[in-house]
Parts: sequence; structure tokens; C-alpha cells
Amino acid sequence: MKFDIQGNPDFGHLNLALASSEKVLVESGAMAYMTAGMDVNSRFMGGFLKALFRRLVAGESLLVGEYSSPEGGDISISPSLPGMVQHRQMNGNSPVFMQAGAFLAASPGVTLATRFGGLRAIFSGEGLFFLYLDGQGDLFYNAYGSIIEKEIDGTYIVDTGHVVGWEPSLEWKIRGMGNLFSTFFSGEGLVLEFQGKGKVWLQSRSFGGLTGWLSGFCR
Repeated sequence: MKFDIQGNPDFGHLNLALASSEKVLVESGAMAYMTAGMDVNSRFMGGFLKALFRRLVAGESLLVGEYSSPEGGDISISPSLPGMVQHRQMNGNSPVFMQAGAFLAASPGVTLATRFGGLRAIFSGEGLFFLYLDGQGDLFYNAYGSIIEKEIDGTYIVDTGHVVGWEPSLEWKIRGMGNLFSTFFSGEGLVLEFQGKGKVWLQSRSFGGLTGWLSGFCR
């Protein structure tokens, strides 16, 4: 599979050139345009029960589109939010956690599951569960705004709305910003506290911040 990411960091989109009978799994609704003759099938990534569970608890699409062509072909994929698209090569020993909504496309060898974020995640505004991606192949993910990679060695604190993903080598927990009063009235809410050594991927914009700003005009 050959790929070309264009439009970063503001309006990233993904162009894929599939060889004969090569397949790619695409987030539902993300296909922008493609060559004629492409076969499209809907499937449950990881099986029906896992897909249903992700839909109910993490907000991910129940189905993904499986695209292929006997002759090969091109497909362009665009995320719903303006921002950056990135590629990660999965080698079977490089799992990663991601926020719901970050998944864009992947090779069929990539697996997707969910992990419980703890009861505090209910109030984080980002959902109860995170995505856990593993397996082998190409993984493409997106963010709202630019993606910033941070190498952590120690403790690092990030607003939940700015986290895209992180490596499992890091320990993490969701906590408030100081005491109860500060948590609810500082405007920051809950944060993710990372400890250990590993990488974190952040997005420069927060969708929650955007919706909060827009709500001021909807009166």
C-alpha cells in the first residue's frame, strides 16, 4: 500500500494507492473520492460484539468500510475535523492508546479494542473508554489541529481534550486540577497525568473548546 498525506497541518487528508486485491479499512463516512471499480464492503472491525461495544462506550462507528479492487485503485480519505493526519507503522509489538475519534484508517492486520478510562472519565468530556490499537500494518489517525509529539520521562499533565494518544509504557490516570473547587471552576476540568517513560501525542486544538465557544452564539 502506497500512501501520500497532503494538506497538513491544517486540512490533512490521506491518499492511498492500493495494489491488486489489497484492502484497507476506513472509518465510516471518511471516504472523499476514489477510482471507479473499487469494491466496498461494510464490516465490524474485530467482530460484531467488539464493534458494538466500541460504539456504545467509546462513540466509534459500528462499521468500517473495507475497500479493495481486483485491478488496484486510488482512494482519498478525509477526517471530519480540520487538522493533521499521521501515519504509524504497527509491527506487532508497538500498541498505542488513542482517544475515541482519532482512528481514520488501517491495514486489515491492525486490531482495535477498548480500555476502561475509570469512573472519572465520565466527567472528562472525552468518553468513558479509550481505543487500544495493536497488530501489524499501517495505521492512520487524525487530530483537531496540529499533532505535537512529546517524549515523556517523569510526570506530565495534559488536558483531556488535547490528548490524541500515548504509548502503553506510560502509566496514566485521570484527576482534577487541584481541589474540587479548582476542578469545576477553573475552566480546566479533568486532566490526564502521565508517569514513566514514553511518547504522548497531543492536538493543538480542543473540540470541547470549540463547542463551548460556539454555544455562546446559540442563544
